[in-house]
Amino acid sequence: MNNITETSKAEDPEEPKDNIDSYLEKIYEPDIRKLLYRCYQCVRCSGVCQLSKVQTFEPSRIIEMILEGFEDKVIESGILWDCLTCNACLQNCPEGINFADIVRMAKYKMRESYNQNPDEYIAHKGVYTTISEIMSASDIKPERSLEWVPKGCEISEHGNIMYYVGCLPFFNFEFENSNSIAESTLKILCQIEKEPVVVLQDEICCGHDLYWGQGKLKEFINLAKKNIKRIEETGVKTIITACAECYRTFKVDYQNLFDDFNKKFIVKHLIEYIYENWKANKIEFKNPSQKEEPIPFTYHDPCRLSRFLPKDSQIIENVREIFSQLKKLGYKFNEMAHNKKDALCCGVSSWMNCNDRSKALRYKRLLEAKDVGKIMVTSCPKCKMHFSCLQNDYEDISSIEIVDFSEFLVNLIYVVDSNPTAEEEK
Repeated sequence: MNNITETSKAEDPEEPKDNIDSYLEKIYEPDIRKLLYRCYQCVRCSGVCQLSKVQTFEPSRIIEMILEGFEDKVIESGILWDCLTCNACLQNCPEGINFADIVRMAKYKMRESYNQNPDEYIAHKGVYTTISEIMSASDIKPERSLEWVPKGCEISEHGNIMYYVGCLPFFNFEFENSNSIAESTLKILCQIEKEPVVVLQDEICCGHDLYWGQGKLKEFINLAKKNIKRIEETGVKTIITACAECYRTFKVDYQNLFDDFNKKFIVKHLIEYIYENWKANKIEFKNPSQKEEPIPFTYHDPCRLSRFLPKDSQIIENVREIFSQLKKLGYKFNEMAHNKKDALCCGVSSWMNCNDRSKALRYKRLLEAKDVGKIMVTSCPKCKMHFSCLQNDYEDISSIEIVDFSEFLVNLIYVVDSNPTAEEEK
């Protein structure tokens, strides 16, 4: 049973009360129009907008209205709650205008200045985002169950490497077997690492959904500050996560708040971790099934691991290099029609807008997957949940096996023995 307990309320005497405003200034610009001056209305954003394929939504028109002085009308209309924040528009913008980031700031403004409440847009009656918001309070300390930790895996509250689990334990109440991703990830880490891996019972949410979906920037800042403090207490130097959203949040958004975050911690997605160990000849890949026929599979690029990372990120190439190696093991990797930074979105961002329109986007994506493989691998827990959920409604896409990257590789990794025994040397 997961519990959230209340601890004694105490403010840090060394931290000024208006400290949160100084952080807010780093991630919020009240004059949204100022962020759009470079736009010269080429309309490419509307042309590639994934949401516009299923409803009337024109980013270029919204930008035009703001530039012409009608920001109030745009904000009052609430249309920006619909945005997927998938960042497909950014990839095609010649001026590099980050429309998703503008939407994020607009959401904060819609809440704070216009008293808008997006409850009708939030999936699952806001249960998961409410849990995140509760954890942002300074006097709340969660007590998560660690029953999912695989037998034989040594964990600790102090060490060099931390597995940041994310909100997977909470999802397990509604989404069957969500813990499988956490179990698979920790099995991989425990197999490779010689020291116990840090896994915290009192770990809190990274804040991604409040930041991108809810416009609750102050709550996000509080979560970030709590996370930093707790992680520092563990002595951790490297943070590993299997969640695309947690990775983006730590790697980019926390750095935007805390100038020294990336100096204190090395943040790695499980893809990077496996890739680096493979290239260092610490692990190899094996085929436990020894099937005669090659198994065709494909990969769904989550938005946060493709369009939301710095241009020098190599994750989308690293994962494909790993998949290419698996050809030797009887697997056949095939790309979907839309892949890498042009990949289609799963249609639900930050627990927002799980509706018939997002179902249409998911259905189209699964048809692409069905055309090229029997298995679709992804590296975002929410993408997996959203796609798997849709399969219950449509028989023609129900045959596709949807797995997380961790689940796909957990039984394919072999640790190379770097210290052979004397008998073996003979």
